[in-house]
Amino acid sequence: MIVKDKVSWTRLLFHFRGSSFMVTWPRILMVTISAMIVTYIELYYNIQAYTLTTTPFLLVGVALGIFLGFRNSASYDKFWEGRKLWGALVNTSRNLARQTCFLIQSPQDNDAIRQFREMFVKRMIAYVHALRCHLRKEDSAEEIKKFLAPEDLAQVLQSTHRPLAILQQLGRDLAIARKRQWLSEFNHPAMDAQINELTHILGGCERIRNTPLPFSYSVLIHRIVASYCFFLPFGLVETTSMLTPIVVLLISYAFFELDAIGDEIEDPFGLQPNDLPLTAISRNIEINLLELIDAPDRPVPLSPVDDILM
Repeated sequence: MIVKDKVSWTRLLFHFRGSSFMVTWPRILMVTISAMIVTYIELYYNIQAYTLTTTPFLLVGVALGIFLGFRNSASYDKFWEGRKLWGALVNTSRNLARQTCFLIQSPQDNDAIRQFREMFVKRMIAYVHALRCHLRKEDSAEEIKKFLAPEDLAQVLQSTHRPLAILQQLGRDLAIARKRQWLSEFNHPAMDAQINELTHILGGCERIRNTPLPFSYSVLIHRIVASYCFFLPFGLVETTSMLTPIVVLLISYAFFELDAIGDEIEDPFGLQPNDLPLTAISRNIEINLLELIDAPDRPVPLSPVDDILM
């Protein structure tokens, strides 16, 4: 995610880092060159047979703007839902860690129960990192190995769904605490509800990642935008004359950028500049949970690199 202090309006006009222009400039350049060729041929040879009026482009432009607006709105809904789910993950992990510290107890608060609390909280941290890697299709082995016991780590690595395997272990830990009478029958449902919430968050994130907008709709939008921008100079050359390439440049920039923005934010869990900073959120959760159990050697929060927070 792009993280910047307030930037002046004039600087924003010439700021391209993090914008979709880095992706769309070849398309814009190609359409602009095409417009220059069409303008030169039409004006130099005075060809009127292939000249169109602006009316078709006005009608298509209105419909295209509606389609792009709907598509970007749907993409942003996925982006915002993903952010809300990770916000819920922050709250749920904190609640579960807090409950672990105060609800799992016994009259003799010995080393065994303190080690159990530490193991449980570290397993939650492992779940957060495993979820992030799962959504980004990365290998989570290096991220979770320091938070799990060797036998538990081996079980998770053998699983085809590592976040779910860790949730299974969290549920097993609660059952062990209940059996040892470290967790009362009144407090067990409250902690189990938090694990259920972690499961809902996992399912919600997978729904966003595995359900792109319909492919036929994306293809239609791409084709209409490309066709509209390519044929635009045929309808503008009589009105704008030598300024046709400049007008085509501005209009194609707007449409291609809107199209690219919809593509970029459709999957909010990726590694593009405007995707959610899952690594930074995971690090903050790790710091918060380790602080609750007074663990030493806590990591420092991630800082933006070149104005980008991953």
